[in-house]
Amino acid sequence: MNGIDAAKLAAQDAGVAVRTYVPGYPITELAKALDAEISVNEKVALEIALGASATGVRSLVLVKQMGMNLLADPLVISATHTIGSGVVIIAGDDLGPIGSQAEMDSRAFGPLAGLPVLDPRNPALLHAGILEAYNISEWLRVPVIVRVTPRLLAAESAAILPLPFPGSGQQFERDGWELTMRGRHQRHRDRIMSFAAEASESTRSNRLEISGNVGIIASGYPATLAEGLGVSTLAAGYAHPLPWMQMRRFIDGHRYILVAEEPGPFIESQLRANPRVRGKLTGHLPFGPLQRSDIIRALEGLDKKAENVPQDYETAEERGYSGVCPDCPFIPLFRALAKLDVPVAGDAGCAIRTTREPYESVDVVYGLGSSIAVASGFAKKGVAVVGDYALAHSGLQGLINAVWQKREVLVVMLKNDMAAMTGGQAVPDLTELLERIAPTRLIDLSIPEEEMEKVLRDELAGPCISVLVVPGKCTKHAGV
Repeated sequence: MNGIDAAKLAAQDAGVAVRTYVPGYPITELAKALDAEISVNEKVALEIALGASATGVRSLVLVKQMGMNLLADPLVISATHTIGSGVVIIAGDDLGPIGSQAEMDSRAFGPLAGLPVLDPRNPALLHAGILEAYNISEWLRVPVIVRVTPRLLAAESAAILPLPFPGSGQQFERDGWELTMRGRHQRHRDRIMSFAAEASESTRSNRLEISGNVGIIASGYPATLAEGLGVSTLAAGYAHPLPWMQMRRFIDGHRYILVAEEPGPFIESQLRANPRVRGKLTGHLPFGPLQRSDIIRALEGLDKKAENVPQDYETAEERGYSGVCPDCPFIPLFRALAKLDVPVAGDAGCAIRTTREPYESVDVVYGLGSSIAVASGFAKKGVAVVGDYALAHSGLQGLINAVWQKREVLVVMLKNDMAAMTGGQAVPDLTELLERIAPTRLIDLSIPEEEMEKVLRDELAGPCISVLVVPGKCTKHAGV
């Protein structure tokens, strides 16, 4: 069984009835296997789960690491607000980003929100970890985060047997509502996180092996990479709170400690005051994803001061970047946009691929659904290129704000009726809504490129805001 199989079995064992997600690497295939329901954005996905929890239904939310930013508001509030039945968030970290604009470390949301974070190292522990997460969630009445990575989801282990797991039906109760917000936070720190710390110390996901005077503290998949290297290892099942009692004893019993984790020094930064600790911050390990060879090399040089070796930064050509699909129906539009002498903002959908040659149609991309608000800030009237899913995800707020504040911007919506970059999932048709918000017209992609350029220039010459809806059929997902 691989990690996806393990997570699917765990959701079945736990009787998870509500499963929501937002597509994106590396969780799209996992969400498909779990038969999760797509949401317009991550905040909505978590809010649906919280509503299910309040009425006694276990829920599961699947998002990529960038999506954790979108759901942070209800996530942070839920810690002290409390919940009903178990809520688990599976956060998929895109390490050495393959399908993301940024590399992030979802473990950071543990201390940020004051919530437990489990960091399984293999599929068997992913299955056990999800079930443990539901147990902890209902015991402490808080959501629990389980972090996964592409290698964990692809890793294989022996067959995992279904595990009988008690049902829930636990509904929301007004426990602690006599307290102020300050009082709730005090109770959360004193009681809830203390109980979470006990769970971190006692979980069966921890693994301790003693061999010699050098030790490795590891979290997540790097703990698997560190196996069998002839040194002591402490693999932590929880990234937050960490099993501090075990870690202190482990550190005290060894001459040097190497912290093997990815992508950043989340654990190491909490230990950096100890001169025995080595890792990314000391230059012994690289930032980003780790390989077993990285750990071996670091172990060989623990007693030496690491040198900052110049690196060759990966290029798009080395990655095998493909750019815009050669038969993309929107190519005539991208060519016309490139001829305009105005700034163009795009979003993290297909439009992001036009930032490079041969089109160079889009100048800036600050995230999914960001283009309209970004273009609203241009010093002169420019263009916002937005996909239909990006508009539903978070672009609508930018459009409403632009109309409200009378910003001058031309919005070009690529209407292919799907989230094309993440698997071709169906998306809502917002055309009628657009027509009610701002002046809207359709462009036929079959018109000559010169005529398309003229339409764009005419719209840019007009006052205030206008919207061009450009329908096109994605050939990549024609059969979806």
